[in-house]
Amino acid sequence: MSSARTFDVNGSPIALGKELGRGGEGAVYDVQGRQDLVAKLYHSPPKPDHAAKLAAMAAMANDRLMRVAAWPSGTLHGASRSVIGFLMPKVGGHRPVFQLYGPKLRLQEFPRADWRFLIHAASNAARAFSTVHSAGLVAGDVNHGNLVVAQDGTVRLIDCDSFQVSYAGKTWTCPVGVGTHQPPEMQSVSSYSGVHRTTNHDNFGLAVIIFQLLCMARHPFAGRHLGSGEPPSIEEAIARSRYAYSRDRARTAMAPPPGSLPIDALTPRIQDLFENAFSPGSVRGGRPNADQWLAALQELGGDLRQCSVNQGHHYRKGLSRCPWCDIEAASGTPLFPAVFVTTGGHASGMVALWQQVTTLTEPPPLPPPPNPHATTARPSSAAIEAGRKARKLKLIAYGSTAAAAATALTLAPSGLGVLLAGGIALAAYAAAQASPGAGAPNEFKRRLDDAQREWGHLRSHWLAPMPGAPFDQERAKLNALKARHDALPSERAKRLQKLAEQLRQKQQEDHLDRFPIANARISGIGRAKIATLSAYGIDTAGDIVESRILGIPGFGPATVAKLVTWRRQHEQTFRFDPNRGVAPADMAKVERDIAIERNRLEAEVAAGLAKLKATSAAADTRRRMLEGKAAELLPKLAQATADANAAPGTEAALKRVVAVAGVALAAAVVVGLSRKQPAPISPPLPSPVEFQRPAPINTAPPAQPERGSTSSTPATPGPIRPPAPPHSEPSPPMPLYPEQRSAPPAPTVRVAPSLSGSPWLQPTSPASAGTPEAVERVATRQGANVREAPNGSATVVRTAPAGSVFRVFGRNSGWVQVGDGSPWGWIHSSLLDQAP
Repeated sequence: MSSARTFDVNGSPIALGKELGRGGEGAVYDVQGRQDLVAKLYHSPPKPDHAAKLAAMAAMANDRLMRVAAWPSGTLHGASRSVIGFLMPKVGGHRPVFQLYGPKLRLQEFPRADWRFLIHAASNAARAFSTVHSAGLVAGDVNHGNLVVAQDGTVRLIDCDSFQVSYAGKTWTCPVGVGTHQPPEMQSVSSYSGVHRTTNHDNFGLAVIIFQLLCMARHPFAGRHLGSGEPPSIEEAIARSRYAYSRDRARTAMAPPPGSLPIDALTPRIQDLFENAFSPGSVRGGRPNADQWLAALQELGGDLRQCSVNQGHHYRKGLSRCPWCDIEAASGTPLFPAVFVTTGGHASGMVALWQQVTTLTEPPPLPPPPNPHATTARPSSAAIEAGRKARKLKLIAYGSTAAAAATALTLAPSGLGVLLAGGIALAAYAAAQASPGAGAPNEFKRRLDDAQREWGHLRSHWLAPMPGAPFDQERAKLNALKARHDALPSERAKRLQKLAEQLRQKQQEDHLDRFPIANARISGIGRAKIATLSAYGIDTAGDIVESRILGIPGFGPATVAKLVTWRRQHEQTFRFDPNRGVAPADMAKVERDIAIERNRLEAEVAAGLAKLKATSAAADTRRRMLEGKAAELLPKLAQATADANAAPGTEAALKRVVAVAGVALAAAVVVGLSRKQPAPISPPLPSPVEFQRPAPINTAPPAQPERGSTSSTPATPGPIRPPAPPHSEPSPPMPLYPEQRSAPPAPTVRVAPSLSGSPWLQPTSPASAGTPEAVERVATRQGANVREAPNGSATVVRTAPAGSVFRVFGRNSGWVQVGDGSPWGWIHSSLLDQAP
């Protein structure tokens, strides 16, 4: 196109240079005299509405947008002044983002890019979207081809004329989109034209781009199908929110594909952001925005460590091992350019390492634990004194027990005495066997228990096996590593020989890998299918294998046939050059792989050597600790044993025996005295006299003498006898008080009288046996028992209510013999008052 026919918005001519690229919509040209600008001219003049959109975008241009996007800076016009294109910043040296995240194309286009570079590029992508969204714009058509990356990791958005733009109250929607990067709510849309989009829609596409950058081109919705039926295509999985790496695998019925980066290789924060971006609830809003991604990616970039085996690998510090090494070993395909410094793994190398291994000997086993009885000691003076006191106390305990038993046998009746003596012996035995906790603990026994407990703990540690793997097992592992290390030269020779044998095949693979599928013009293979192929690791003609592509959902035999045909077209252009020999890059790869393996083996041997040294040192430390503890504890145990033997812990038991014996002795004396009856002094009883039978307790007062009796001297009764035999006549109720004499007399029984010679009937004064004027009378203070003898344990013959008045017949040791015409029995003086 002639420069004379192209003008800017002011009518100034624009001189166009060489064509830089051509697409279905238009072509891009250099602008002569402007190294920073290019011109895009449409094949056909745009419609008026689209021309108005370009003018609005040019009016919105600013420095921030121009730095992150190929944003229209001005419209271009033809001779008729109609819009035919626009000017925009020149984006040079950039490659589509899929050439960065695909391993094979990355090694070609970004030979120095490692995972740190990918994280950096993802951060810049988030910055670009943040700038676009803050300007009120929506990209709409987010896909792997509209984002380009430079060698320094800077990112630009291209094809901006398809953005959704709002300006001066009017909105121009985005009419295009790639299904592999559109959210679930857009999967059922038949046409994007006229559909208003939001930044939440863009955030889905941004999350897909970031996932592919971090996870080696894997698509987040491409994985292993766990359910029944045919596996879903990427678009079908997106429509159902079946995120293949989701924690909710029961809902998604999807799992990550083999050889993919484990999701826990990312930080928990990034894992959560992906879950939120791809969850069913994100349809209603709330997908992580660009600023949230930027903060999370910066956190990941600061949490990396370098692999000790391959310095070209970097991974998260929280992982126990390098995931890239595992993926490369499983696939045989390098993911990053190797940055390897040949240091033999360690400065000393395998030779020096193995010299140290051979000098280490297995630690000898521990001898049997020392015999604690081989060490003896003399009892301490305190223990000897305590033993002497214990022996004295034993004599007292046994003597008091014997005295209590003898007293019981002597004072108690024969049958009862034997029972009491046996009971005393049993009580003493029970007291001796009672738990020592009832008394103060024996200090020497406590010390012995403590020492024996300590010795038990020491002995269990002594006999326990050494923690960790045994020395011989660790040594066997090192021997296996050394054997593999020694075999590396042979492995290197085999691989180089294989390269020479496969020289033709390798040259053909290199030839086919120079043709990316994204640059091909294959009927029916649009941007969506190209993105799907890339998600499954198929980026170039060399990757096209019929069986691999037929396993991808959405690719049938017809589509596969077109791809295979395209591959064969490039195969026909291959020419084998036998003079080229093995490519230096292939030989370097073999050398790199051997060096990495050597470095890994030497690192493992160094780690095993350190473990052996630690095991040996730990065994020596353990031996010294146990022996030192035994040397400290054995004398302590011997002394505690000697002291405990000299002062047995029976003092508390012996004291309980003494207490039991004392109580038993007192009880035996009391029982014996209570059973002892006083002997009568008078001769055999004369003729019996009548005596009324005692009435039941608390039922009636005693019987009264007949009225009209003129006798002034009371009859002196003999000793009170037991109640009448069961066959005697029952007594009628007796009067409550002595003055109530009208009641009939109670039946009487004859007993032998006891004259004044009885010690129970000593008169209080001569007058008491004389005239009636000298009779002494007493009254009860309260209800009182009348007993047959002056003893608290004597039989109660009747009871007297409070206020009863009696005649006194005698006194004995605080007891008063009372009655009316004759004695009834005895009442203690504390229950009586002098009657007026």
